[in-house]
Amino acid sequence: MKQNEFDSLIDLLVESVKDYNLDDSFDHYNAIVEICGNCNYCFEYYRAWQLVNFVRFDMYDNGAKLNLFDEVEMEVKDNGYNTDDVNLDNYMLSYAFNILKVATLKKYESQVKEEVA
Repeated sequence: MKQNEFDSLIDLLVESVKDYNLDDSFDHYNAIVEICGNCNYCFEYYRAWQLVNFVRFDMYDNGAKLNLFDEVEMEVKDNGYNTDDVNLDNYMLSYAFNILKVATLKKYESQVKEEVA
């Protein structure tokens, strides 16, 4: 995976939120969780590994205190994922889902702020 592929994927996921009928009971966060959970990077091992490896080793937020992988790693650990019964492939699926969720959420909320301003 390359940076432009990752950016295009996140843009596509953000655009998908517009297809949802958002209200108080089903907001943008719920839509993003559903959209990202249905993305093939979250259930195909090969794609999940590609995504996680790219974000971990090739993607850097220039000068940022916390890069995307570090943020996702903290979120996965904070959510109390029990790794005793989970194989490495399934762990990567969890990381891939959270990478997509965090990146899509950030981009969506950034676009909403720009539209409001």
